[in-house]
Amino acid sequence: VVWREVARRTQSGVGQLRDVHQFARWDRQWPYRGNIPAQPSDASQLIPQHNYKLDAHALNARHPGEFECREFRESILGVMPHRWDRREDTSLQLAHFRRHKRKALKKPTGKSTTSFLHAPVETHAPGKDSSNKIATVIGKAAKYASSAKTKKRMTYYPTITNHTQLWWVPNVVVAHEKEGIEAVHLATGRTICKLHLPEGGLHADVNGDGVLDHVQAVGGNGAEQTVVSGSMEVLRPCWAVATSGVPVREQLFNVSICHHTHFNLFQHGDFARAFGRTTDTSMLEVATPILVPRDDGHKHRKGSHGDVVFLTSRGEVTAYSPGLHGQDALWRWQLLTGATWTNLPSPSGMMESLVVPTLKSFHLRAHDKQEVILAAGDQEAVVISPSGSLLASVELPASPTHALVLEDFNNDGLTDIILLTSSGVYGFVQTRQPGALFFSTLVGCLIVIMGIIFVSQHLNSISKGKPRTSGEYR
Repeated sequence: VVWREVARRTQSGVGQLRDVHQFARWDRQWPYRGNIPAQPSDASQLIPQHNYKLDAHALNARHPGEFECREFRESILGVMPHRWDRREDTSLQLAHFRRHKRKALKKPTGKSTTSFLHAPVETHAPGKDSSNKIATVIGKAAKYASSAKTKKRMTYYPTITNHTQLWWVPNVVVAHEKEGIEAVHLATGRTICKLHLPEGGLHADVNGDGVLDHVQAVGGNGAEQTVVSGSMEVLRPCWAVATSGVPVREQLFNVSICHHTHFNLFQHGDFARAFGRTTDTSMLEVATPILVPRDDGHKHRKGSHGDVVFLTSRGEVTAYSPGLHGQDALWRWQLLTGATWTNLPSPSGMMESLVVPTLKSFHLRAHDKQEVILAAGDQEAVVISPSGSLLASVELPASPTHALVLEDFNNDGLTDIILLTSSGVYGFVQTRQPGALFFSTLVGCLIVIMGIIFVSQHLNSISKGKPRTSGEYR
């Protein structure tokens, strides 16, 4: 896999490149005029000291027709994972929402009571001769004519197909926002449900148990002030914590993402945090983790159950998988790459030319089932396989100001890379190496030739060693 630079646009040719994040803005244009109750005007709510009242009311209030997201729990998991770090992370997604099907209650055991309301229908009505076939046919025809109704015109539903079969019928558009996700009905424009999620981190079903999880990772800047969602535990530098449930019910795992020790020793507790941590972590940064699906022989929902991958500013890429029964985490691999970056604060306290790292999973080809990992820093981007081997590396001509964009912009079926910097836009296309194809073809031909030679020698040995019959000596 090789990426080469094919396009470059300077700032003068592109124009206002710094405003590319404006594409994330979106407005709804549905003509919805519901009977929304007017809120009581309270002058105390306008005082800055009482702003908490506005936030609490906004979180609990729901418009007419809006439901709790627990009614669509399976559909919510279907639009995961959710990550939001910057304005360009705001996105829209079509989906099909269905209500959660509750299990039917079992019929209580015991003697069933009989009622005349459930008596069987009498088939032989009084005054009707069931033996007369002509009267029976006329009665059926009259019954069919009286029950016939005009067929209604079928309602059109927008569908998404692959030209051969029906996939699903989208009925909502899901907005991934800073506060969480919001599902809006396509036909009416009403908000179906709104799920508020803690800002930062990864929201997905990590262990595949049908419950939404939250994974947080912390670097060195302000790590001592970062609190685990749903608890009062403070995260220390270069540490990751995963919790389960919204709101939080339990903690899944608590692991280190720097300098993994061999044989999985000293992975928990204060001693593990101090063991081998002699390097300075005050300027260490951590990218938002991602979930890479992994095939374990069982069927899981799309976007759930996989390896959680972390990236630090020192180029350390670490992968953990959920442990047995969804509890704890198993260390899978760690790779030291060139995807490093540094954001030094200016004397005025403001960040100048902020470097935005990239940690994403994508498909190398259009219809490829397996996903690979892309990690990028300020000077280099690397492509890593799900097993932790380095597949390719790309040198970046400038530091990225936005996360790398992965799209097939030359329409060849291979995923390409778009780099946005303060000086221009760069495009890298993925090309196939002809040497690898030639080598694989040559190896295949050699295997076929060796097989033919082996079969021919085996047949010759059988024909030479065959005993003669008595008639051949005459």
